[in-house]
Amino acid sequence: MTTGAAPPRWWAPSAVYVLVVLLAGGVLVALQAATGPDPDLLELVQFAPAIAVAAVLLVWRGRWRPPLQVGLWRPDPAALAGAIGSVLIILALPAVVLVSLGAGPDFSAVRAGAAPLGLLVLAQCVGACGEELGWRGFLQPYLRTRYSVLVTGVLVGIVWGVWHVQVFAAGATYAAAFLSATIAMSVLLAVLLGTGRRGSLLIATLFHAAVNLGLLAFGDAGGRAPLLWSSMAVAAAGCAAATAWIRSSRRPAGSAVRARPAAPRADAA
Repeated sequence: MTTGAAPPRWWAPSAVYVLVVLLAGGVLVALQAATGPDPDLLELVQFAPAIAVAAVLLVWRGRWRPPLQVGLWRPDPAALAGAIGSVLIILALPAVVLVSLGAGPDFSAVRAGAAPLGLLVLAQCVGACGEELGWRGFLQPYLRTRYSVLVTGVLVGIVWGVWHVQVFAAGATYAAAFLSATIAMSVLLAVLLGTGRRGSLLIATLFHAAVNLGLLAFGDAGGRAPLLWSSMAVAAAGCAAATAWIRSSRRPAGSAVRARPAAPRADAA
């Protein structure tokens, strides 16, 4: 919902979001180190994106409201089915690759100390929702007002990946593989969620939580973590391409392609 006030320059909300998500991430990492909880159960840093969205809303309170996709009810059946199927493929491909190399997943690792499995799943869903409020709830639909699905997915994936600053300490190969996975999964979610499908936040949250839970079973992937992330990237990219092709093939012949949401006014750039 917008008011009569002019919208901000198009780059300003995303710049505020990125700045706050990085700063809040650092504070929450330090807070977790000082207070807990077990990071395998819940990582406080996952709430940094939600804090960044709150900051954007606060900065432009009463003057402008960004486009948000935060639907939690009645998810679009096709998008939900696509997300579930994609998660299975994204986790299955690296499992097959690693098993062939003698480094298969260990499902006994899917635990968080003495916490029961149900609590672990719930905590992962809560944490994933905290992240997705920012990535797919705000940043994706906001950038989508100016860019194509592919460009939007790539941009969100880059920010999402770079936000995990700790991956750069693991070396260039690991970081490159990790970034390829976040970009590919971000493009996939951009394709799946389109421009505001019902229950978009719920779908993104379930996708994110399921991937995180699956990753617990891989542990350190037998020392082949870059191969794990690269395999996930290939699987996610394949799912994104297949989803886009299926949707385009189902579009009635001669029908107009849905236009992107209107970009902010030129005089606001």
